[in-house]
This record gives sequence, C-alpha cells and structure tokens, in this order.
Amino acid sequence: MKKKAVKTAPMFIAEELATRIAKGILHPKEHLIETVIAEEFHTSRAPVREALLMLEKDRLVTRIPHHGFVVKKFSREEIHQLYDAVYRLEEIAMVKAIQHVNEEQIQRLDAILEKQAEAIEKQDIVGYYELNEEFHYTIFSIAQNEILTEMYQSLRRSARPLRMSSMAHGSNLSLSYQEHREQVEALRQRNKEAAIAAIHKQEIRSLKTLDILYPE
Repeated sequence: MKKKAVKTAPMFIAEELATRIAKGILHPKEHLIETVIAEEFHTSRAPVREALLMLEKDRLVTRIPHHGFVVKKFSREEIHQLYDAVYRLEEIAMVKAIQHVNEEQIQRLDAILEKQAEAIEKQDIVGYYELNEEFHYTIFSIAQNEILTEMYQSLRRSARPLRMSSMAHGSNLSLSYQEHREQVEALRQRNKEAAIAAIHKQEIRSLKTLDILYPE
C-alpha cells in the first residue's frame, strides 16, 4: 500500500494560490509579491519561492525578469494547444479504459454522475468541478497507465482556471453532465466510437466557450 504523501509548506502554498487563480480571486497579470505571501502564510520567502516555481511549472504563473511572478494570461492559441493535448490524452485513456473496465468501476462512475446532478441543482460550480476531476481521474485509473495519468495531471493543473471559468458560463454544467453520461454509457457498451464522439463534443463546446471568455 502506498503511503499518503506528506504535504510540504511549498505544496500547501502552491495549492492555495492555484485555487485562488482557478476561482478568479487572483487575476491574469496580477503580480504575486513574495513578501506579502510569506507574511500571509507565516513563513519565510524560501517556501513561497518554491511554491511559485511549482506554479510556473504548471503554467499557472509567469516569471518576468527583475519583476517576479505574475498570474499567467493565456492567449487563444495557448488555450487551443493546451486543450488539444488534454483531450487527446482523454481519448487514449478512454480507449484503454474500454479494454479494462468492469461493472464495479461503471457503478463508481454512475455514483459520481449522481453527485454531479446534485451539484447542478445547487449550482455548486466548485463542487461540480471537484466531481469533474474525480470523474476523469477515475477513467484514467481504469486505463491503468501511470505515465499517461501523470501527463494528464500536469495538463489538468494548467487548465484548471480555464475549466472553472468555462463551467460557470451559461448552461455548461448541464451540458458537461450530459457529455459525461454519454461517456459512461459508451464505456458500459464498450463502444469506442461513441466514447470518442462524446469526448469530441465536450472539446468543441469547451473551446467555443473559452473563445468567448478569452477573445484575444
């Protein structure tokens, strides 16, 4: 059994800042001042600097020479490239999941869908987002490829603020839920074509929304 990883101070700070970026509390191009962050988290600047380097690796902040770190502002081209990579990995994972999936795993996905429906009724965007992450990582766990999952995790961290803002737009929660239902049904039927079609539908919808939210 794997031991649960201990969360270090830099990891905790990075996770908190990433959450603020995802929720729009920290805005694109906003300057992240190390001394201010260190004071808030009651620590020295060293863990803060390490946390910011983690976020830079995850493409959530940008380092500007002689000015420190700012929240990353994604261009339309960067968004499309990022989502292209994310959804191609989802397609690979889905094909592999179809090869390995069992009834117990289908039931686990059904249970997540039920919770997503409840989150939609409450208009709980943050709760739905967390269930969305659980949904996709469950499919990747079924796919049984750790390298694929690690690549996906890195890209998902980068896409988190984009996904949060996309989900909050219009009727995207309900549309996302329907697309997830289609993916689960395709898994249940071991239907690769239907599964890929559902993923492609989600990709097109997401990018249309983001083209509205990030027009530049």
